[in-house]
Amino acid sequence: MAIYSKKIIIKLLNQSDTVGTADEKGAKLEELMCYIFEKIPGVSFIEKNILDTPRAHEIDIAFWNLQNKSDISFLDSVIIIECKNTSTPIGSMDVGWFVRKLQDRGSNHGILVSLSGITGASNGISNAHSEILNALTRDRIKIILITRDEILNLIRTQDLVKLMINKILSLTLHRTVN
Repeated sequence: MAIYSKKIIIKLLNQSDTVGTADEKGAKLEELMCYIFEKIPGVSFIEKNILDTPRAHEIDIAFWNLQNKSDISFLDSVIIIECKNTSTPIGSMDVGWFVRKLQDRGSNHGILVSLSGITGASNGISNAHSEILNALTRDRIKIILITRDEILNLIRTQDLVKLMINKILSLTLHRTVN
């Protein structure tokens, strides 16, 4: 179990918030996700900003999950992460687009990092929530939503593992997105 540097996490979050363009913000958030996920034993970075052959869908980050040596063996061998650093929660259009990327690649899981969360998170079910629930029902795709506060609360890799397990359990058993 590896320990995260709070200093590195805060530095990369601050850089992601303060750099000029949306692309630069995304690149800093991707750098942070690489730092967080590569600390998990058995998980290694594959590639960033991956375009499919028709160049219709871009994947922000992909990791290889060596399942027989990984603490997150419950996830796919290829872990796909979408990064969103917006000042407001993202809506159903962004969530739905991510779901379509996962469908097209035959993925069973996807990690959606939205620093501001998704719309409707504090006042119940929204269309963004419905997109996540429909992906589960229709396609058996589990979307794990990770927010800024959750990232800031990470101390060790086991915290991230427990967070993802709890989110999958909540989604699967209670059909709730948290």
